[in-house]
Amino acid sequence: MAASSSSSSSQQLAGDGELILAACHGRPVTAYDAVSGHVVAEFPAPVNTSRHGLAVVAAPGAAAPFVAASHVCPVTGAGSVLLLHWWSRAPARSLPVPEPVAPLVAAPRGGSHSHLLAGGLSGRVHAIALPSGDVARSFRAHGGSAPVSCLELSDDGSLLVSGGYDGEVAVFVLLSVLDVDADADDASVSADLSLYRVPAHAAPVTCVACGRGGCDAVVATASMDGTCKVWTLKDGSHLRTLTLPCTAFSLTLDHLAARLFAGGSDGRVHVASLSPAAITSSSWHASGNTNAALVGVGMANGSKNLVTCTEDGEVSVWDIPSGLLLAASFRISGAVTDVMVIKKSAAAAAAAAAAAGDMVRPRYGGVGFTGVRDGEAWRRAGEVARMEQTLRESEVEKARSVELVEMAVGGYRRCLRLMLREVTATVAGGGRRPNDVSSSDGHVSD
Repeated sequence: MAASSSSSSSQQLAGDGELILAACHGRPVTAYDAVSGHVVAEFPAPVNTSRHGLAVVAAPGAAAPFVAASHVCPVTGAGSVLLLHWWSRAPARSLPVPEPVAPLVAAPRGGSHSHLLAGGLSGRVHAIALPSGDVARSFRAHGGSAPVSCLELSDDGSLLVSGGYDGEVAVFVLLSVLDVDADADDASVSADLSLYRVPAHAAPVTCVACGRGGCDAVVATASMDGTCKVWTLKDGSHLRTLTLPCTAFSLTLDHLAARLFAGGSDGRVHVASLSPAAITSSSWHASGNTNAALVGVGMANGSKNLVTCTEDGEVSVWDIPSGLLLAASFRISGAVTDVMVIKKSAAAAAAAAAAAGDMVRPRYGGVGFTGVRDGEAWRRAGEVARMEQTLRESEVEKARSVELVEMAVGGYRRCLRLMLREVTATVAGGGRRPNDVSSSDGHVSD
């Protein structure tokens, strides 16, 4: 595909358009308008997350979905998951996890609960129940010491696909792994809860993408061995292997699951048909004047457009049929570790979907938010954010004042102890004060 700039073509993005959530190492998670590049919202808590470390989840009782980000403390190395509220400038909650985690995926709501699934360094997946924030269950996804590298759900939320550093792809029935009332043997370290496993690749799996169709869908996987493979989700039957000249760090499928788009470490988008009979493929350069790796690719506007993001922060929106750049690229400051392409939709629709128990899609093409920068709602959100910031600053000042008072009280106590020791020594010495000076005639002066 030929890449040429056409800012007027940006109007081809129909409907509400898309937002891009971007996580940069040590920086806040930020939401951008996919066409203009304007900052829509920023969550000021610095986040240290890795690839696939962002998700969107509708917590029970919450007025709006949360943005979830896996986080590793740079000082202690402890892992946690930050829940960031869309309307707040502060982290809503920090959820502790048993180990550092990287990939996140949001499970559909069931009754009054929803879950976040987090893949850990030990090869286990931890199911975090909301709203409690407790780890409801942990189960082994990959053997040995192979960490979980990526997680994805089928479009109907029934199956969980896990890719690991061992090159294996494991598929689980979601209801089974979330069953906290299962037998104790099922929860043991050695238990295998998978529906099936596929030794898919000879190197770590880098990303997974599921098509539409529930259990009858296809699933695509990519690996550091330079291949992308396509499977049937219901039984893991191999359909096609695409050999790339590089490693693919991101994958997405079009609406009809007819084509696969792989974002490569060479800065190119590699396109291939998912038909087993097809042998043709193509690619185009999508990282500007550099060869920066593409850490995110996602569908927009009903699979008519492709959004790409490089690890050095260049975001572009492409018209897939013509290969034209729809709008001038914009840049994200910082080293990008993960991005999500999220559709804008009415806040009422998001609330209705949450109330109906519909799944908020955690990865590309998911249900998102609208009007977050418009009108009275945004003004009020800004006022709330400023009030929260003022409250936090006052709490910090109060803590500092208490610390100074405690230091002063400690100093007074030390002085009193010294004075008490001096008085005690004077009494014990028969009334002689240590500073008394003897007179010339040998009598002690008064």
